[in-house]
Amino acid sequence: DGDVIPGDQYVLYSEGRFNDTPVLIGTNSDEGALFSRPGITAAEFERQTRASFGAHADEILAAYPHATDAEAATAARNVARDSTFAWGTWAWARLQSSKGKGAAYVYYFDHRTPASPNGANHAAELPYVFRTLGAQRGAGAPRAEDTAMSELMSSYWVNFARTGDPNGAGLPPWPKFTAEDALAMVFDTKPGARPLPNLPQLRAMDGYFAWARAQRR
Repeated sequence: DGDVIPGDQYVLYSEGRFNDTPVLIGTNSDEGALFSRPGITAAEFERQTRASFGAHADEILAAYPHATDAEAATAARNVARDSTFAWGTWAWARLQSSKGKGAAYVYYFDHRTPASPNGANHAAELPYVFRTLGAQRGAGAPRAEDTAMSELMSSYWVNFARTGDPNGAGLPPWPKFTAEDALAMVFDTKPGARPLPNLPQLRAMDGYFAWARAQRR
């Protein structure tokens, strides 16, 4: 806002004006569920998208299938995920990998449970990282697959805190992020490094945000 951070974060990073340190950053698969209105129809989704994204609405609509009301509900959650969280993470990782010396390690958390069958909600990864599964009231005992995921994730995070690199003995390799391959560590039923699942949508968002930045000049 010019007061707390004296300038636009994207511009500051582009100009190399940042604290160059390794970063470990990511997004959850159903992160937008808390931030989108339930019950949206296909027609409402299209109207909202055109009102929000202006000249880039067609590109956004093409990237998020919404032919039925069920598809529109998913699309609305995913637009909220990508516009609020995932694009910023992706842009940060691209800028860090191209402008800095410290590596960027990106994750996509998609561990599903009976309580979250559609994907991982906002902040759902934190109990796994900090080994606090079951600590919340009413959470119940974690399943074996939940405990295994927590052991895996906490190992990566401890390694990163210790050395700036999450990799370690016995862990699936977590490559550094580059703009060319956009590999992330995907935490799902078979954790491993793969291209970001929402990469086409992020590219559509990137076109919109580039246009929005140009309008402010």
